[in-house]
Amino acid sequence: MGNSATLPAVSGVIEVGEARLHYDAFGTGRPVVFIHAGVADSRMWDAQFEEIENSRLIRFDLRGYGKSTLGSERFTNRDDLIAVLDHLEIERALLVGCSIGGNIALQVAASTPERLEGLILVGADSPGFDPGIDYESPEWPLAIEAFKAGDWRRVAELDAEMWLAGRGRALSDLDPETVDLFVNMDMIALENETGRNQLDDGERLERLPEVDVPVEVIVGARDIPQLIAAADDLVANLGQRPPVVIEDTAHLPSMDRPMDFNSAITGFLATM
Repeated sequence: MGNSATLPAVSGVIEVGEARLHYDAFGTGRPVVFIHAGVADSRMWDAQFEEIENSRLIRFDLRGYGKSTLGSERFTNRDDLIAVLDHLEIERALLVGCSIGGNIALQVAASTPERLEGLILVGADSPGFDPGIDYESPEWPLAIEAFKAGDWRRVAELDAEMWLAGRGRALSDLDPETVDLFVNMDMIALENETGRNQLDDGERLERLPEVDVPVEVIVGARDIPQLIAAADDLVANLGQRPPVVIEDTAHLPSMDRPMDFNSAITGFLATM
C-alpha cells in the first residue's frame, strides 16, 4: 500500500499574486513534486499518489488548469512552482514533469538549481534540439478548426486521440474512465487558453541547462516521433542511463500505463 493508505491527503490553496494555486500533498520522506502536462491537470497523477511509498508527494494545478485560477498579471510557471515549494517549506525536491511540466522543471534547473534533488522528464521536449522530423498527427488540423470554432469538447476528444491514445491506437482501445478524465481535464485547460497569454515569453528555454542531479527520461513508444527523438537528446545531454520507453502508451503514461510508469519512478528513486 502507498502513502494514501496511512496518511490523509492535505489539500490547500496558495495565493501567488492574483492567482490561487490548488495543491495536494501527503506522505513523508523525500519531496517529490509532480508537474502536469498542458492537456491535463494534477489529476493525471492520481495513480502515482496511490502507489509511490516513502516519499512526500506534492501535485498542483498550474494557473488556469484544474482548480487553479489565472489572475490577470504576467507570470511564469517556474516562479509559481518555486512559490509552491516555499509555501510547503521544501528546500530541495525531485521534480517529475510531463510535457510542458518537463519544461517547467528544466526552467527551475536553469534558474535555481539549488532547489533540485533530481529530475524525471516525461514526454518532454529538449530545448534547442531540432529532430529534423516533420511528423504531424492527422488529428492536428481538425483540432485547430474545432478550436477556432470554440468547440472545446471536440478539441479535447481530438487531443485525446493524439496524446492519450497516440499513434496506431484508437480511443476505443483505452479505458473509458481514463478517456473521460482526460477530456474533462483538457476542456478546463482549453477554456482558459486565451487567459494564459499573460505567461511571460521569457520563460522559454533556448538550450538545455547544465544539470548536476540524477535525471531519468521517460517516453511512451506511441508518442510523436519528435518527442521520442527528444528523449534521446535529453539523455545524451543530461542523463546517466538510456531513456525508459514504455510500450503501448503515448504522451501520458502515468494515466495509461500507471503500473509500468510507477515501476520506472520507484526504480529511479531507489538509486538516489
